[in-house]
Amino acid sequence: MINRLTMLVLGAALSGCAVSQATRLMVPQTSGLSCFPNGVCVEDPARIDEATALRDDALSFVQGKMGRLNAAPRLLFCTTKACSAKFGNPDVGASYFWGTNRLVISDTGWVKFVVRHEMIHHWQAEKFGAVEGAKDLPRWYIEGMAYVFSNDPRPTIPNAAADRQRAQFRAWQAAGNNWRVPPA
Repeated sequence: MINRLTMLVLGAALSGCAVSQATRLMVPQTSGLSCFPNGVCVEDPARIDEATALRDDALSFVQGKMGRLNAAPRLLFCTTKACSAKFGNPDVGASYFWGTNRLVISDTGWVKFVVRHEMIHHWQAEKFGAVEGAKDLPRWYIEGMAYVFSNDPRPTIPNAAADRQRAQFRAWQAAGNNWRVPPA
């Protein structure tokens, strides 16, 4: 009886965490962000112009390089580690939440190539399917494309796995493969 009760309480707590994460993404005002009609939410409203410029650059860049998007995602811009932690891993510059049309830019991710990288993931979700793309496409293809096409200027990406993914995508593309057609 105690084990069953413990499992029910633990399950309810974990479900609450999932709901909280979804709520934070879908209603970022619950986490202290101010949202504007242009689809940009910011922790610090004084930085809305900067956030909007980064979003506009990423939209224009990705659509010019890869093709039109059906709909722009909502971008959530954090300016503190505490805000970044509410939406996931505060140690990454940004995250795209597949299937939600939400990009979270952390306190360290306010950089053109970082926002472009995540916007490319949104393009991928639209073109390859939010669920299918996330689970069926090789990680090296998804991440490698985003690192290469975002014009990430770093000669070496600090994350060794990401650096290998970028190299594998470059090699696959150099072999004559069409980047618009995912590997089988």
